[in-house]
Amino acid sequence: INASKALLRINSSICESLIWMKQNIDLVAFDLGNVLCTVDEVSPAKKLAAIGKQRWEYVHEIVFGPDSKLRFERGEITFDDHACDAIRTLGLDMSIIEFTKIYNSVIAPSENMFPIVSKISKTHRIAVASNTSEPHWTYAQRFLPFSSLLNPVIVSYLAGTLKPELAFYDRLLNESGVYANRILFIDDLEINVEAARKVGMIGLQFNTRENLEMALISLGIT
Repeated sequence: INASKALLRINSSICESLIWMKQNIDLVAFDLGNVLCTVDEVSPAKKLAAIGKQRWEYVHEIVFGPDSKLRFERGEITFDDHACDAIRTLGLDMSIIEFTKIYNSVIAPSENMFPIVSKISKTHRIAVASNTSEPHWTYAQRFLPFSSLLNPVIVSYLAGTLKPELAFYDRLLNESGVYANRILFIDDLEINVEAARKVGMIGLQFNTRENLEMALISLGIT
């Protein structure tokens, strides 16, 4: 009997917490890669490797390696600068436009997520908060049916900072005008979710659509 009473108190406490969050979440911020779209760097690296007759692993390092990728995703250099360097280094006979088209094939829309986000947008503000590049964000806006509703849009190449840096989350807070504890932050990487929690946001790590739907129901969002 005592155990049953204790369990009842725990369940009651959980329900009260979820009700509190339901009443106070004003903004749901989504990551782009591996949340709103899938990411595959290997296939485009192999395509470029075939064109340049190079090992795809070497091509991947030149095009997607962290040393250069972090620079253009932080906005320290433009993507066109990176493209020119990669084309020259790999000896590719192609234009920046052709290179960018292959680069953009890295991401593809996660269409099974779109109904969820669209439903949330009817009752909550939605935002995007992503480490990404200019061509990827420009391309993503074409296939995200709710792109015009995203407010704010925090993309690293414009923000000049990357997750999980504190400045990135400060940018989301400042541009949204929403208190940290009223923001649900959804990202596929634990390190980024933990950083969001440290500044007071409600962090949720994305792994599958089904788990996300269950979490959103528990939070009273859908």
